[in-house]
Amino acid sequence: MTLRLITFDLDHTLWDPTDALIAAEQAMFGWINEHSPVTASFYPPEKFHAYKKDLAAAYPELTGKVSEFRFQLLRRIFLQSGHDSDTARRMAQDAFAAFYQARSTGLTLFENVADVMAELKESYTLIALTNGNADLDIAGHTHLFERHLKADDYAAKPSPDMFEAALQHAGVEPRQALHIGDHPEQDVAAARAVGMTTLWFNDKEADWPLADCQPDGEFSHWSQLVQAIRALEGN
Repeated sequence: MTLRLITFDLDHTLWDPTDALIAAEQAMFGWINEHSPVTASFYPPEKFHAYKKDLAAAYPELTGKVSEFRFQLLRRIFLQSGHDSDTARRMAQDAFAAFYQARSTGLTLFENVADVMAELKESYTLIALTNGNADLDIAGHTHLFERHLKADDYAAKPSPDMFEAALQHAGVEPRQALHIGDHPEQDVAAARAVGMTTLWFNDKEADWPLADCQPDGEFSHWSQLVQAIRALEGN
């Protein structure tokens, strides 16, 4: 097997986003508290998250577009707390900007990621495929990839859309491409359905949960990745 393209999931594969997401929520609520105390009183965090679940249930088509979904959620809470439509839209944009900046800051790469990606970039086209909305420019990780595809612009994984767009961009067949990610359904099963080879990032060293498909390999630490790829290629 000769690989030409490697695609990567981001959250929980290159980094743990937990702290950044917590900081992003804090930044967003801080902005709301400062600029619209009435909204903050109408929608404290617990009520906000309950409404978020209700909105997701009512508009499931929006949930894969995480940026648009959060913007619409914010716009609605500003409207419901008494702001007019134009003001609610503007405030939603600004509150989302506070969230987005913090969400994309402090995304620390797992150990060995930077060195491994630099090595892989010498031999393969590297493309990021993510259902998240981290900004790689803000995060300082743009240089790792030739292209960054995300669910704000494509149907979310496990849809084949991002995988197929990556294949088209690189000009390769699925058999020449490898996808690496941590999620059994959204990464491994979805990429295999397109015909790509897969590696499961299993840093928790868990048992494989799916009966109807298997990854082509797995690794638990980034120091193992280059050797895992060589094994797939028969080297």
